Amino acid sequence: MLKHVKVSCGLIAALGGGCGDMGEEAVEETGAAIRSIGGLEPSRNPAGIAESVHTTGAIDRTNPFFLALGSNARTCETCHSSAMGWTLTAKGASQFFKESDGLDPLFMLHDAGNRPDADITTRQARKASFSTLREKGLIRFARSVPATAEFTVIAVDDPYGFATPTQISSFRRPTPTVNEAKSAQTGNAGGPQPDIAAALAGTFRGATQFHGQRDPANPVPVDQQQAAATMQLGLFFAQSIDKAAGRLDADGATGGPFNLVNQPFYVGINDIQGNDPMTHTFTNKIFNLFDSWAHYAQEDEHGECGDDRAGARAAIYRGQEIFNNKAFDISGVNGLNDALAQPVIHGTCGTCHNAPNVGGHSVYRLFNIGTADEGRCTPDLPMLTLQHKVTGEIKKTCDMSRGSSTGLWVDVGKFRAHPLRGLAARAPYFHDGQAQTVKDVIQYHDTRFNIGLSHKETKDLEAFLNAL
Repeated sequence: MLKHVKVSCGLIAALGGGCGDMGEEAVEETGAAIRSIGGLEPSRNPAGIAESVHTTGAIDRTNPFFLALGSNARTCETCHSSAMGWTLTAKGASQFFKESDGLDPLFMLHDAGNRPDADITTRQARKASFSTLREKGLIRFARSVPATAEFTVIAVDDPYGFATPTQISSFRRPTPTVNEAKSAQTGNAGGPQPDIAAALAGTFRGATQFHGQRDPANPVPVDQQQAAATMQLGLFFAQSIDKAAGRLDADGATGGPFNLVNQPFYVGINDIQGNDPMTHTFTNKIFNLFDSWAHYAQEDEHGECGDDRAGARAAIYRGQEIFNNKAFDISGVNGLNDALAQPVIHGTCGTCHNAPNVGGHSVYRLFNIGTADEGRCTPDLPMLTLQHKVTGEIKKTCDMSRGSSTGLWVDVGKFRAHPLRGLAARAPYFHDGQAQTVKDVIQYHDTRFNIGLSHKETKDLEAFLNAL
């Protein structure tokens, strides 16, 4: 849940490195785009400018999504801000704390404090009590394990001294509430959702009760639930201007939110198992947004790029081709190798991010790539020790993820392969904010799957992902 955020120059600086850091030409192009195309909401980020657009032509801020419907002052935009890629960034949360001394409606103990009974009587106490929110953009959820689960939680090491094996704290980044019409699932580790609109409506109802503290005996009326879901299904967000490459829909490229609106999508599109409902064969050419920039890469290879903009476009095109074509062996991924009964899959980035020009997974499928394993858990998050009831196997994790709902051992550590559009606006990354930058995300995958990216390939892939 969130409030409607007024984005000050100070917050823009926190999110994107300053109010005037993009160069006159890029700013001039942005102004022209805003003047010529109605309904756009621009926001800066470290890579340039992203824009939000709604299929109705305007973002209706009288929609229930933007209203305080609980007992506190929050709306959905309190944690899903248009200025932050429709989620909550660590820099944004830190700026809100600075500007309000930690008294902004965002800073509430029941879900944003390190523990729900922490001391918040002074500014210094609030700074300590909301450290995971300020530093990583994390919200705290209470978790438990079903009695029928295949495992038990035998120990919890909580740095805040609150969580127990029966009262578990799980810290998560708010999932982006945008581009939902191009996704087979919403949320980070929820169950199968055959009806995304119904899932969004249900999430809105539950979020209003939990985050907004609305009385469960008086749930949000169904018409308001449906209106919030409909608004989200018409909302799109993508990078539109790269601070080095310029407009991402220039010279034949098809970046930006308007082209995303028109991108075909249906559940099962480009399915990796060949089960596309339209019978199309899987292709690893997931993205073609920057195909028209191939000539820049050719010119750059021969030392013929005449300016920095041409070189930046060359890098973005090369990064797109690395994403599409760089093959590597994928193993040990629950949700993929086990589900396909293939111990090793020779795949690409598109094996998990297969939805064309979107980058999510086109069917409901969660993956465990190790981001919640013991070795990746940071000291500021509770460490859980799990034991399988039959085999006695021990596993340590800082997030049970889907396993906390299903009780299945194989579901521990599984998360959604998030859609990639608008990625540059949403740092830090992964479910717990452990990766500070897009480069950190690339390096994690490079190490985890032994991809063997060169320094140049890493930079090109980073340029591409930041341009989405």
